[in-house]
Amino acid sequence: MKKIYLLTALAFASLGVSAQKQKLAAKEMNVEVIQQPTVKPTAQQKVTVWSNDFSTASQWAFSNLTNDNQDWVISTSTSTSLGYSTGAWVDPSNTVTNENGYALFDSDLVGTNNGNQDAFMTFTGSIDCSMYPNVVLEFNQRVRMWQTTETIFEVSNDNGATWVQFPVNLDKATSTLYQENSQVNISSAAGGQANVKVRLRYVGSWDYAWLVDDLKIVEQPAYDLRSLAPFVAGTNNLGIEYGKTPVAHLDASYDIGGSAFNFGSATNTNTVASVNFGAGLTYNYSIGSILTNDTIAYGATETPNLTVGVYNGTYTVSSTEEVSGSALFANNIYNRNFAVTNNVYAMDGIGVNPTSTQTTTTLGSDSFNTPTGTIFGNMYHLRGGNTNNVVVSLEIGISSATTAGTSIQVAMIDTATFFADGYQSLTDLNGNIAESDFYTVTAADVSAGKITVFFPQPVALADDAYYAAVLTEVNAANIIRILNDETVQQPSYASMIHLIGDATYSNGNAFAIRMNMGVLGLDESANANLSVYPNPSSDVVTIESNMTEGSIQIIDLTGKVVANQTVNGVATAFNTAALTNGMYTVILTNGSTVETRKFIVQH
Repeated sequence: MKKIYLLTALAFASLGVSAQKQKLAAKEMNVEVIQQPTVKPTAQQKVTVWSNDFSTASQWAFSNLTNDNQDWVISTSTSTSLGYSTGAWVDPSNTVTNENGYALFDSDLVGTNNGNQDAFMTFTGSIDCSMYPNVVLEFNQRVRMWQTTETIFEVSNDNGATWVQFPVNLDKATSTLYQENSQVNISSAAGGQANVKVRLRYVGSWDYAWLVDDLKIVEQPAYDLRSLAPFVAGTNNLGIEYGKTPVAHLDASYDIGGSAFNFGSATNTNTVASVNFGAGLTYNYSIGSILTNDTIAYGATETPNLTVGVYNGTYTVSSTEEVSGSALFANNIYNRNFAVTNNVYAMDGIGVNPTSTQTTTTLGSDSFNTPTGTIFGNMYHLRGGNTNNVVVSLEIGISSATTAGTSIQVAMIDTATFFADGYQSLTDLNGNIAESDFYTVTAADVSAGKITVFFPQPVALADDAYYAAVLTEVNAANIIRILNDETVQQPSYASMIHLIGDATYSNGNAFAIRMNMGVLGLDESANANLSVYPNPSSDVVTIESNMTEGSIQIIDLTGKVVANQTVNGVATAFNTAALTNGMYTVILTNGSTVETRKFIVQH
């Protein structure tokens, strides 16, 4: 199935990028799902007016406007290949009754190249909502959207003569898998009506799939305030939200805020939002009154005093009518986390994100049908000055679908070079600021779920924005699958994909491509954390540090790791007798701190 990866228009002037234009191209894409949480319905007191679990097929009629076989079906399939690997229900909490049937439109299965789809699935009975002026349609769904996809519920109150559309999933990112319990307010068409009909409608053109189960019409509560879309982004980071930021690269100020949505039938008054990251970092915002179905954004530019640690943020909205302890207060709170580190810079928040919202998939060398290779990159803003803008290595989070023996390369790339689309092969790297030798992925890397590739020598950079990139060939036998954090939607230019010989496309999420930062120009007297002696060394070199946990690696001038050992107490000795004469770099890390030191082997 052909997929189009769209790079939306960017503010290239603000990036210092020239001559880059919006691009479209047909690409084969394969997304691997690592984790997709089931979003549970909020516990509440509510009246169920009508429900249907698709266990009785005769209650539904099927039709389409394309005069072909592109119809909805009632399915019990558990296949992971449904909808171009959209897959069937993953339901560890047993909240979906998919075992007895669910509604399925498999756009990939029934689609054709350059075709179109417009199909309906209509409840043949009539629903009485006359006693309920405010009603909500509630449903479980599993869905992946594409640029042509429209997922719609339609409601009639005149026995099907006319239909009112209620589009859903308009906020969903393309190619991203969602499984959740959702709701849509249908009061304008069904509220107070005695003869209500409901139908599902799918419009598309050879896309993914939409799975729906456990339809309910429930009475809409009077007060149901919800916290949505929390954000915390450095004011000068172009809207990028980093999962981990080294102290030296924190922005001077941060834009903090979110949105409050009133899903209840009555107005909320005196609405306020509170953002609390602990450690005295609490910010309060006045929103005022919110009418039913309205969404109001809040926030401001703040100057938090940040130190090393994990910040677990809670974004809470409340009002006179809905306070802590109210029946529906659980969805008034949204969690949003980030971390400050000594030396690790990561756009993804894997391991930092709240477990209830973390969503992770992967993309990799087998995701596209470009035979010449692929470059995956994240944009990072460096502002630590000459001393702190030193990149020692890149760490790449990978899934178990990665195969040992795969060859990759890492590079630091200027933003203008990345967007110039000038690469024709993996050996054509003109303009890269720095690059490693090719690295062969080991079985230990796959088992660990990460790869660390060192540059031949630490890369010193000026204050600016750069892409930390992974370059990989396309080989059916050798695959790398890079973790892709979908928990926080990122600007289109934050995380990118360059298909060599083709063009650059937006990821829209955050690859697990992280930078391990070092410190430039430290000598033994200045660096109390790391000492290397004797220097020069002939037979044995001793590495001494105040770190009691972590790993020590020694790399040569090509970036090859010649020694790798777990930290063993205060001092660790290495035999250097087998090493050739020359300069080597010691890398000491405990996962959050990276220290580097050079020494010379001289026999």
